[in-house]
Amino acid sequence: MEEQKLPPLKRVDKAEWEISPSYKQGMNVPAKIFATEKLLKDMEFSVYDQITNVANLPGIINYSMCMPDGHSGYGFPIGGVAAFDTEKGVISPGGIGFDINCGMRLVLTNLAYNDVKPKLKLLVDNLFERVPAGVGSKGFVKLTASEFKQVIEQGAKWCVDKGYGWKEDLEKTEEYGCMQGADSKKISDRAIQRGLNQIGTLGSGNHYLEIQVVKEENLFDKEAAKKLGLFPEQIVIMFHCGSRGFGHQVATDYLQKFLNVMQSKYGIKI
Repeated sequence: MEEQKLPPLKRVDKAEWEISPSYKQGMNVPAKIFATEKLLKDMEFSVYDQITNVANLPGIINYSMCMPDGHSGYGFPIGGVAAFDTEKGVISPGGIGFDINCGMRLVLTNLAYNDVKPKLKLLVDNLFERVPAGVGSKGFVKLTASEFKQVIEQGAKWCVDKGYGWKEDLEKTEEYGCMQGADSKKISDRAIQRGLNQIGTLGSGNHYLEIQVVKEENLFDKEAAKKLGLFPEQIVIMFHCGSRGFGHQVATDYLQKFLNVMQSKYGIKI
C-alpha cells in the first residue's frame, strides 16, 4: 500500500504550521495547525484532508484551524475551528460531530491525592455504579415528552430549579446555561424520543468520566491556576459528555435538509 504523504507544511512558529491554498483546488484560505512536531507526526492523515476541505467552504475568514487535539471528525476534524462571514458564510449542523454542546467540564474538590488514595478503588466502583454510561443507557431522571421540551428550552436552569445543581453553576456556564430563543417546536418527535430517557447518562464513544490529580509541573500559569482554585496534588473530576441520541438526531434531521440544497441550490461543492 502506498504511504500517504503529508501536505507541504510551512512552519510559522514553534508549534504553529500552515498549509497553503495552493495545496488543494478550491481552498479559499490557508489551513493552520497548532501542534508540536511530535503531535503533528502522530495526527491521523484524515485531519489534513478534513482541515483543507473546511478551507473550501464559502465565506470562511482568515484560516481553517486545527487545535493540538486534532483527530478525525465527520466533516471538520475534531479540534477544528473556523469563522464565517455572516453574509457570505455557511452554518453546518454537524461539522465536527453530532452533539449539541458536547464538551468537557472540570469539577474541583478540596481533597488531595493522599486523602483519596486509600479509597480510590471504592470511589471508582461507586462512580461506575451510579453514573450510567454506554449505548442505550438510561438516566435516573424520568420525564414526559412535555417535560423534556422544557429542558430543551430552559437548559441548565431547569436542572438547578429541580435541585440537580446550584445557582452559582449557572454563573460559570456559557450563556448562563440557556441560549435565548431556544424553541422545542424546531425539534422532531424522533429526536425527543431518542433523548427522553438519556438525561443523566454519560454517553458512549469518546465520552468519559475521570478522577484526575493536579500535578505541579502541569500548572503552567500558577496565577491563573490559583484563580481557578487549583493546587498541586488536588483531586479533580473531569468529564466529557454530549447530548447522546438527542443531539445526533437533531443534527441528522437538519443535515438532511442541508444536503438536499447544498450543491443544487447554493453551489457548495466539497
